[in-house]
Amino acid sequence: MLKATRSALFIVLLCAGTMAESRAQSDINPPQASNLLATVKIDPNAAQKSIAPSFLGLSMVLSETRYTIGTSSSSNPYFQQLLQNLLAHGNGPMEIRVLSDKAFSPTTVSDDLPALSNLYRDMQTTGHAVKYFVGVDFSGNSDTNDNEDGAAASEAETIHRILPDGSLLSYEIGNEPDLYNTSGIRSGYNYPKYKHEYEQTAAAIEAKHTGVPMAAPVFSGYPGGFMDNVDGFILAEHAHLGMLDLHYYGGSHCNGKTTPSDYLLSSEAINHITSTARPDNVAGYIRTLNQVGRGNFRIGEMNSIACGGQDGVSNTFQSALWFLDEAMSYASAGVSGVNLFTIQNASAYYSPFRFNHTGNFPSSHYGIAQINPIYYGILAAADMLQSKAAMLPLKLSTPLNIKAYATKDEHGVVRVLLINKEETASGDGDIALYLPGRDDAVVSALRATNNDYRVSDYTHYTTHDEITFAGQTFKVTEGPQDGHLHGIAERITVRPIDGLYRIPLAHASAAVVEIHRDNSLGAEGEKAGQ
Repeated sequence: MLKATRSALFIVLLCAGTMAESRAQSDINPPQASNLLATVKIDPNAAQKSIAPSFLGLSMVLSETRYTIGTSSSSNPYFQQLLQNLLAHGNGPMEIRVLSDKAFSPTTVSDDLPALSNLYRDMQTTGHAVKYFVGVDFSGNSDTNDNEDGAAASEAETIHRILPDGSLLSYEIGNEPDLYNTSGIRSGYNYPKYKHEYEQTAAAIEAKHTGVPMAAPVFSGYPGGFMDNVDGFILAEHAHLGMLDLHYYGGSHCNGKTTPSDYLLSSEAINHITSTARPDNVAGYIRTLNQVGRGNFRIGEMNSIACGGQDGVSNTFQSALWFLDEAMSYASAGVSGVNLFTIQNASAYYSPFRFNHTGNFPSSHYGIAQINPIYYGILAAADMLQSKAAMLPLKLSTPLNIKAYATKDEHGVVRVLLINKEETASGDGDIALYLPGRDDAVVSALRATNNDYRVSDYTHYTTHDEITFAGQTFKVTEGPQDGHLHGIAERITVRPIDGLYRIPLAHASAAVVEIHRDNSLGAEGEKAGQ
């Protein structure tokens, strides 16, 4: 049993899940600490900042379509299920970035693009939707004299012909052309050359009359000559710019670099100083976009640590907390959406999921190889953003590594995301949450076994390591994973006293706190409580 405090009464609710599983009480009960960690004050009537229902997205590689989405004749039902989990409660359509910056392969037309078409139609039958921005070959689109050779325009025309009407948002022009020099694609490449080639490429694509705009400039975000020109690029190229598309990584594992084992719990990982596309630096780009009547700005590729992630960091529970903080930081900044990068290499530790397959392409059967901790973070973010939610400002007071965000949806429901990135039990305690005129709070905790940020569903620090959201997990002890949450759903109800909720929050954990209006107070209840 949990203790009743002066401020609130905690009630554990056990709800039927998809499959009942026993779990030790020490793994599922919230902390009983009376230590006050932070105060959060929210005015439910404050001005809100809109969030696109399509805010959460994925970034994938066109040539890997057969390993994730499917083929022309075989769809991957588990990928579709993992998308459906994120698109519940009015989220979506999911905008999927499909990376390609090279010539089409033999399977591009026969399998990869048809697989995208199949996914678009299959998701429609489930009442959900996906849309795409698809890359064209920009790196190979110019000859030795920097003249456009028609390759990108030809690819754009093919993409438009194969994909269903309404599924294609934009053509992505290249992939990180600001790194062409370091990647060996070009030598002596600079921004003026890029701008010249981009304008030729965009003109050639527009001459195909597909009516689809461009996603650009697809810069990596690293400071330097290219990123210094983003505002000028917007001003010069906005006429055919459907999406401002930049990239962000919280750290780097490239060229043998390593990060500390708890790096993703740090503030540096949220606003990495080596990226000018970090959340605290994007306001200027948004102002420039608005100046020319544009507003669509996505972080088209994002993940924890560049170059595949770092083992023991990117594939542990801290990555779920990192994603929540990162995504909500971008939403607070006014970015239209973020696209989490995933590749299917087994050593890509940052991917949210990987699949296995049997049979020969294109006739294949799929299974889930792994669902990584960061996917739980995306799931919790989707919970925060449901029902056309908008960002609600709050005041957080704490000396600790704790973050808080609030949203209010179209039904007037307030949700508060609390993230505790303290690493030890000294960080266990309560959050004092002030929100007037509201009913009981329902708390869904995102936790790992023993509140250990190093845990995943596949580690073995204990005999049964796992991650749970509201008490449920994707981990299946017997049989294959199916992309559904399993177990008994567990949520805690917290009753307010005079607008004060004491929300229990363990170290290295997060919680989504859902609070409805108190209808017994009438329409003026919220105002009266202020």
